[in-house]
Amino acid sequence: MGAAWDIAAKDLKLRVRDRSVFIFGVVAPLALAFILNLVFGAAFGDIGSPIEIRYGIVQLDEGDVGSAFHDVLASVEDEGFFTLTVYDDREAAVAAINAEEISAAFVIPVGVTADVAAGRGAEMEVIGSVNAATASQIARSVAERFAQGVDTATLAVLTALEAGVSPAEVGRLSGAAAEMSQPVRLAPATAVVRQLDGTTYLVAGFAMFFMFFVCGFGITSLLEEFNAGTMARLQAAPIPRWSVIVGKAITSFLVAIVAMAILIVVSSLLIGANWGNPIAVALLVIAGVLAGVGIMSLAGSFASTAEQAGNIQAIVAVSLAMIGGVFFPISEGFGLLSRLTLISPHAWFLRGLGDLSGGGGVAVVLPATLALLAFAVVTGAIAGLLSRRAVA
Repeated sequence: MGAAWDIAAKDLKLRVRDRSVFIFGVVAPLALAFILNLVFGAAFGDIGSPIEIRYGIVQLDEGDVGSAFHDVLASVEDEGFFTLTVYDDREAAVAAINAEEISAAFVIPVGVTADVAAGRGAEMEVIGSVNAATASQIARSVAERFAQGVDTATLAVLTALEAGVSPAEVGRLSGAAAEMSQPVRLAPATAVVRQLDGTTYLVAGFAMFFMFFVCGFGITSLLEEFNAGTMARLQAAPIPRWSVIVGKAITSFLVAIVAMAILIVVSSLLIGANWGNPIAVALLVIAGVLAGVGIMSLAGSFASTAEQAGNIQAIVAVSLAMIGGVFFPISEGFGLLSRLTLISPHAWFLRGLGDLSGGGGVAVVLPATLALLAFAVVTGAIAGLLSRRAVA
């Protein structure tokens, strides 16, 4: 094993002098994450943060129906689902929507109560912002649900009158029903969001992406030894043949680990990335680096020159990164694309960090860590066999 460490030490000195390692391992992922966070920060956003919805109301009808709708909105506002602003007329509400002060406005015109009492078709208006489609749709649903409630109450009154119940008794029953508390009441609840914020997602994704290129230096270094003629000297030395392969793998592992550690610290300090529990993150990083070493070694094992190995490794790294959701988030589900993410270590790494963002420690990242170690064992064993034949 001493020979393997000597080979690794020699390669480490060469890699330290080669600045491309630091560019691929630290500078490139950090710079790309920083730039994309500035450009697409609003699109990625802090996924776990609550959505702020602001509505307006123009109550021109002071009757029972108009007042009841206002009371309903006020009660929902008290629960913290949205904020409500009162406007004097429709024009003021539209101006507020155009100024993006509110997302949508409810307009209750004069005569709504009278139209309902007379059995005529009453109308309320919902004005939504084109820039807040979701909030506007929610506002429309609230208005429709209230209208359905009014229709139900009206139908109940008409049915009672048709059945011969006196108007006085109907009025008494309606008043008693209005004073009853709701039998079923919705209450807000906070769920644990196991999803990375935008900044951390970008940094972690690109860290894993470029880390694969760093891990590929080991097999390319082995091929460079063949091309430079130095492999014959190593083979003639009184050392086990496997020590050459192990030494190259140790170099890739150590360089990638150091690069990831630097990236985690720098991204946390400079752009506010939140990685989570340090011990759990360390386990994920170690497992991820081992998977990267195994996969990139296997990819490079099919090449005969360092240039060919680099090309094959680039294809593999980009393909796995795309499938794993590095360049664009892929939601978990039952679709083909979501299932394909299972063959990408990038997806497991991001999934482990996402689980960690919901709280907890080592236990929550064990599934992702075991999956990454499985990648490392399978691909590393095959790559080791192929490389051993090459140096034999």
